[in-house]
Amino acid sequence: MPRAASLALGQTLRRLSLDLAVLAENPEDSDHAFDLLNTSYTSAAAALARQRLLADSAIAPLVQERYWGPWPSVAELLELPCGSLGHGYGHFLSDQGLEVLPEPVLAVNLASEEAYLHRRIRHCHDVWHVVAGIPATLAGEAAANGLTTEQLRWPGSALMIAADLLHRVSGDPSTGPDVGVAVAYGLELGAVAAPLLAQRWEEGWERPLASWRQELGIAAVLQRCPFAPLPGTLPGTLS
Repeated sequence: MPRAASLALGQTLRRLSLDLAVLAENPEDSDHAFDLLNTSYTSAAAALARQRLLADSAIAPLVQERYWGPWPSVAELLELPCGSLGHGYGHFLSDQGLEVLPEPVLAVNLASEEAYLHRRIRHCHDVWHVVAGIPATLAGEAAANGLTTEQLRWPGSALMIAADLLHRVSGDPSTGPDVGVAVAYGLELGAVAAPLLAQRWEEGWERPLASWRQELGIAAVLQRCPFAPLPGTLPGTLS
């Protein structure tokens, strides 16, 4: 390995090690979490993950057309039928005081394929939470990291799992589902589900969550969900 490349790799590893150590102590340190994720995006493992996603026959059509459908406001989402994907998503955002992210400006050149993937993943992250029945808690984010590790092979998500489990070993016991159980649930969901990145959620805001989950092949796994049903979903819509 050329000396310059070796030095760059060493610097990256030291930065990731620092982020990991801080997050193992305090999983709620958002600055180090974002730094870990952003730094990991430049790694060789992340490049291989992007190549795999771009080569996926289910995902490729969205990338080729830079698909982006309509994203209603939170108020509009809450007007949708209870038990629908959109209604549950609206509650998920509203309960955290969030709004739908603004639509991105998408480039059309070849180099924008990877940029589209990152924007699409970031934009759909909270939708995936709702579809998977995962709350925005520490254990919930651990489950979400399991899901994205399995589905996307994202190295940042795998490192976040490592930090979660290290905190679980050395930190105070948390209330709610055990982090290890949450990670296992997310990994199983990711292994069973059809590619979440290939879905055109915007064309099915009014569809029942139960219908989406059945189509994605995760209905049986959701019956073992360690979390309580998310607000805004009707009883029984987890199956």
